[in-house]
Amino acid sequence: MSTRSLHLGLALLLACGSSKPQVTVPAPVPTARDVVVATPPPARVDPDAAPIPLWPEVKKGTLPNGLTYYIFKHGKPEKRALLWLAVNAGSVQEDDDQRGLAHFDEHMAFNGTKRYPKNALISYLEKIGMRFGADLNAYTTWDQTVYQLEVPTDDAQYIAGGLDILRDWAADVTYDPSEVGVAGKGDKERGVVLEEWRLGRGAGRRLYDKQAKVLFAGTRYADRLAIGDPDIIKNAPRDNLYRFYKDWYRPDLMAVIAVGDFDPADIEKQIVARFSDLKAPAKERPRPTGGFPKGAGTRVSIETDKEASSTSVTVANLVPHRDVVSKLDHRRVIAERLYSMILDERLRAISRKPDAPFIRAFGSVSPMERDIDAFERVAEVKSGKVEDSLRALFSEVLRIERNGITAGELERARTNMARSYEQLADTEATRDSRQFTDEITRNFFVHEFMVGSAVEREMALAVIPTITVDDLNAVVKTFGGADNRVVLISGPDGQPLPTKEQVLAIIDDVSKAQIPQWEDKPIPTSLLATLPTPGKIVKEKTVDAVGVTEWTLSNGARVIVKPTDFERDSVVLDGFSAGGEATISDKDYPSDRFADEIVTVSGLGAFDFETLGKMLTGKQVYAQTSIAATTDSVIAGGSARDLETAMQLLYLRMTAPRSDPEAFAVWQHNTAERITNTLRSPDARYNRESSAAEYKGNLRHVSPEPAELAKVDPAKALGFYTQRFGDASSFTFVIVGAVELDKLK
Repeated sequence: MSTRSLHLGLALLLACGSSKPQVTVPAPVPTARDVVVATPPPARVDPDAAPIPLWPEVKKGTLPNGLTYYIFKHGKPEKRALLWLAVNAGSVQEDDDQRGLAHFDEHMAFNGTKRYPKNALISYLEKIGMRFGADLNAYTTWDQTVYQLEVPTDDAQYIAGGLDILRDWAADVTYDPSEVGVAGKGDKERGVVLEEWRLGRGAGRRLYDKQAKVLFAGTRYADRLAIGDPDIIKNAPRDNLYRFYKDWYRPDLMAVIAVGDFDPADIEKQIVARFSDLKAPAKERPRPTGGFPKGAGTRVSIETDKEASSTSVTVANLVPHRDVVSKLDHRRVIAERLYSMILDERLRAISRKPDAPFIRAFGSVSPMERDIDAFERVAEVKSGKVEDSLRALFSEVLRIERNGITAGELERARTNMARSYEQLADTEATRDSRQFTDEITRNFFVHEFMVGSAVEREMALAVIPTITVDDLNAVVKTFGGADNRVVLISGPDGQPLPTKEQVLAIIDDVSKAQIPQWEDKPIPTSLLATLPTPGKIVKEKTVDAVGVTEWTLSNGARVIVKPTDFERDSVVLDGFSAGGEATISDKDYPSDRFADEIVTVSGLGAFDFETLGKMLTGKQVYAQTSIAATTDSVIAGGSARDLETAMQLLYLRMTAPRSDPEAFAVWQHNTAERITNTLRSPDARYNRESSAAEYKGNLRHVSPEPAELAKVDPAKALGFYTQRFGDASSFTFVIVGAVELDKLK
């Protein structure tokens, strides 16, 4: 009993009375133990900050040795199972004498294991009908390595064999010296990896290798590209390879993932039986991370290469990676995606103007690497317009920051995002299993929440309407200013590029400039002011054996329909007719060959390209036309809910091509510049020259010269397009998907 309790007991006894004489008890002297300190109430924990529990449909377990496993029953494709081994180690975990060996280790997994020595593994998988690349693959990145199998499930032995292979990859790769190759010689698998390194050494890779040093300065990402150092790959002894394998292929860093058409309980038993005996190393090495670059202001990298096929500008603001595990994280991600959608819409609109400094540009907020998130703005720059592109990229971000976004922009972004979540939920049951295995790997590697599309849809639909203009204006501010900003500029040798000092001066100039509000014009609501006069179905027949119905329309067109449930809420329409470029005379070919491209960028009917895109807000539809050598074709479709819109869009695509001189001028300039840039690539030049030799210079088999674009007559091209698509009587249309015949009629 405490001193305070003893004093309190005495006081109560005295208060109750006693037959004994009253005794005066002197007041006690307070001690430290007597002092009662008010304990503050515990801080309120926001329930929305708590990690979201894993989707109950996914069985997740952890074996006593630390290995994680995930099992998810999913029937698409039928009688198939995806069996993946995810290893939480990649090139970032390499020692200095191992750079490139994480990827080399991945290769060695296919060159002999305890159960399948040498090439027996490939032979076995091919014997049961698997294809390398499609059903059997692997990849290595900075932070992870993933092995992927897709096996048949119509025979239990195939699943058992697949799990045996994963078990061997996890702990029993043999590293047969005769398969590794001799150090210094570059033979066997060592030679294969070196050749992969060599084939990847194009201009893009050479430029990226240089810029990674600036982008990731001070981190392991800067000098541990997954493809590695060719000198180390060529000369590393087998023991260095094996050391990486033994250090990092250990139970606590691995997950077995099984998704497919199988009995989950049986799969779990098999996983437990095979993987429980895996042993951790006697002394586990701490897993090094990639790290976050400690910037102190804007870093700039300006690089050129003689074979670079374009000039690009990237502005990236980096922040340490933020997990996506709670409802609060989910809300942040939605706000960042909405912001990215609006910025993208603006940059696309700018790129379609004749005075645009870039051919195309986009912005995004997303993970860059395991430890780094980034707010990026990227532009493919027109020749000589690097400085103007820099100004434009910075100006659009500042325009939003200072002036906000418009109500119309926010509403379109909200509508499109909500529809995308609805579409994911509608199609969940018929989506390919690979989408779920990818999602599970993210849950394992970075703890990204996974709740199933139906729950995620409800979460998103609750959050999206609550995202305000102020929320979006705050998004970019969370990425700071110059604190960890990186500007990357790359282009061909000889092109005018600014200096680092000029780049910093441009950024400073833009920050002081007056930037007006963005103008968002009202959008029409109807694709067709007047509906076309309907025709009739004059003949109908069915082919019951394959579930097909065929209609002949009153204009002569054929329609072949097969209702299916392969993909829920999805419809595809393919149409084709004989004709194509074979109907063009040699005299008209220089203009008419570009007819479908010109029409695509010009919009349809009364609507330019930008307006048309905004009118389709919230619709999951597409409709395109193309003219090949001997055929004219159309493809359309999307969500079954939007089939009416898709048909209207296709009708406009075939009957109402639009003349838009401004859009044509932009297309003409950008196409000529892209051809010029592409011809800097040795591969492109080789393909061009070999094609010219093979076809003896025939103009229909040779890519156009940039100067030829100036001779294109848009009116002539539009006339040819109308000739090919204005009359549908020669077309056959094949419609497959979630359709009801009566509605489709």
